[in-house]
Amino acid sequence: MSSMPGMMRSPTFREPEQDSTGNRAAVSHWHSTLRISGMKSILRLLLVAVLAGCAPRPAPRVRVVVSTTNIGAIVAAIGGSRVQVATIAPAGICPGHFDIRPSDVVVASEARLLLNQGWEQWFPKLLQQAGNSRGVAVTCTTPGNWMVPPVHLKAAAEVSGLLARVDSAGATVFASAARSYAARVESIANEVQGMFRGRALPAVIASAQQSPFLEWLGFRVVATYGRPEELTARELMELARVALDSGVGLVVDNLQSGPDVGKPLAEALGVPRVMLTNFPGTEGYPQTLIANAMTLRSVLE
Repeated sequence: MSSMPGMMRSPTFREPEQDSTGNRAAVSHWHSTLRISGMKSILRLLLVAVLAGCAPRPAPRVRVVVSTTNIGAIVAAIGGSRVQVATIAPAGICPGHFDIRPSDVVVASEARLLLNQGWEQWFPKLLQQAGNSRGVAVTCTTPGNWMVPPVHLKAAAEVSGLLARVDSAGATVFASAARSYAARVESIANEVQGMFRGRALPAVIASAQQSPFLEWLGFRVVATYGRPEELTARELMELARVALDSGVGLVVDNLQSGPDVGKPLAEALGVPRVMLTNFPGTEGYPQTLIANAMTLRSVLE
């Protein structure tokens, strides 16, 4: 059948003519060459398959559930690709006042390591509902405010050890990552303190959650306050009196405690007010530390 116009013709392979002894030898050599070439191709494929089977497979990531971004930021930085971290309480809300969700129970039931800071009243309920008998639940023992660099570094050393506890094969990796992370945090912390060193810093009234960080930077905190539901009219008047007596020049709110708690006080005093976060955001601890410092510096210029 002749090909229709426009259709592609299939390639045609012709063997050498077999009308003489020389031609028959050529045909035999041609067949032999094809067999050898085919065997080499098969051997190559077998070799690739064997090597692929022998190549080390990546270890499954350790599932870690943490109560706060304080812990989560450290786990992510030190654990790297060896961990899969799930943070229960988002950075923008107070982890002490949090309602667990069904999805939180699911991830907790599948975790190999479950970490909290000890003051999350909902965490025992999460563990109970998760019913995870194979997971290791640990309350971190590093005291203090984890947003303050020296405290954060102690917490990082503790978390590194906890990761090695459930993934001993990765202990060396975790230790190395912890050293690199500590060096980075120390470097940034020095830069942040340098932003305020030598400046005439104003006296401050601040959220109790921000007081340790402000004092680490060199500010003099003359009084603190708590959450809005804890602040009575009498306490507000007392804060105003202290502020006037101390020449307060700045009010610092804490995002997770309620962003506008100090607003009436700042307006009454006629001084600037800023809001800082007490928990790392999704960008990690170092960047959150820088962001807090930049916010503070902006009101001093």
